[in-house]
Amino acid sequence: MKNKLLITTALASSLVAGSALAQTTVTGSLAVSYKSIQGRNSTANGNSFGKESQINVANKGKLNIGGLSYAAGFSLEFDGADGVYSYTPGASASSTTGSVSGTSITSNGAATVTGTARQTGANGWHLENNYIDIISESTGTTLTISSDHIQNGRGGLANIVGQHAEDFTGGVNKTTTSLAMDYAGTAVAESFGIGIVQNIGNLGKVSYLYVPNHTAQAAQSGKDSVLQAAGVVADDGDAVLGSDDLPSAYEIGFIGDLGVKGLTVKAFKNVEGLKRAANNTDVNISKNRGQTLGVRYNYDIFTVGVNQMKQKAGSTLAAGSATVVKDNAETKQMEYGLGVAVNKDLSVGLYLNKTKRDAQTQLTTATTVDEKTQSIAVGYSLGPVALSAQYGRVDNMGGVADKDANVLFMALTTAF
Repeated sequence: MKNKLLITTALASSLVAGSALAQTTVTGSLAVSYKSIQGRNSTANGNSFGKESQINVANKGKLNIGGLSYAAGFSLEFDGADGVYSYTPGASASSTTGSVSGTSITSNGAATVTGTARQTGANGWHLENNYIDIISESTGTTLTISSDHIQNGRGGLANIVGQHAEDFTGGVNKTTTSLAMDYAGTAVAESFGIGIVQNIGNLGKVSYLYVPNHTAQAAQSGKDSVLQAAGVVADDGDAVLGSDDLPSAYEIGFIGDLGVKGLTVKAFKNVEGLKRAANNTDVNISKNRGQTLGVRYNYDIFTVGVNQMKQKAGSTLAAGSATVVKDNAETKQMEYGLGVAVNKDLSVGLYLNKTKRDAQTQLTTATTVDEKTQSIAVGYSLGPVALSAQYGRVDNMGGVADKDANVLFMALTTAF
């Protein structure tokens, strides 16, 4: 016991001594916002304030082997409602609680709280951007074990000023189920995985990420919730948590300027497999696929951007059986943006997003019309604080005809 204690103490001391050679930083950001929605054609109205605050802890330094360096960190994000919708984590189906004058009164059941539960959604906290990177500066190679960290397909290159359509439409008709995507296919990078990023000369960076247990994306991916009920998710550090029912997934991509000043190119593809539950034979089936291709170019005071996203459902398993269901349902999105830097403090942007979804059986919402979002945004720097305002209209929210609204979004943001 004494020897074990001495070894443990020596190891702890060496780790502390090593950390003294590293550089640790703590940064943060805060945004407060206001959204007003004026519905048309019987679409609900509403307004609300929202907030988002984040604390980032990062550390970097040199390793004592091979001339390698490292970077590590995590972020804590505390959100508030950013729309006029309400959300109760874990709410059960409606149940009758009583009656008045013969009319039944129903309410949603309370969320179940367990030792590992966390509140997310309209209000809650998120542990994100977890990573340990091993870096070879001589070869331009980075090996990462992380979640929500490696370069990925999230976000396009078309919304130059203001919010992306997925965020801007949140709250229209008291829902967040727009067709607009900010991550085509499935959000692979938000689950823990192992990846590599490689510099390609002065052209840009290519990356590959593999995730053994991918977090379920529910309706967006058309998953069978019975088969996707457990597994290691993006914020669970205990590697033995859950069962091995979640699918594996990978994402490959590129971000760079191809050696052209002012140019940004973004191209990503992700594929998700599906592993059957333990009571079935283990089989991996191509499940959900997504691709993103965007181009942005800046010249003088002008910036233009075009972005395309496609999401396609592949094969799945019918609940409680070994039947493979084929489905080629596809969601397609095109975005166009123009930004003008009027001066060093003032920028103006125009943005258009058009999204359509084919007839489907996997995805939960069948749509017959295209969703369209168009807006104008203004950003103004007040020095340490930035002010932004965005106004536009949403037509056919969620692919439902005549679910239209005018939206005003304003925000103050700062960093520290």
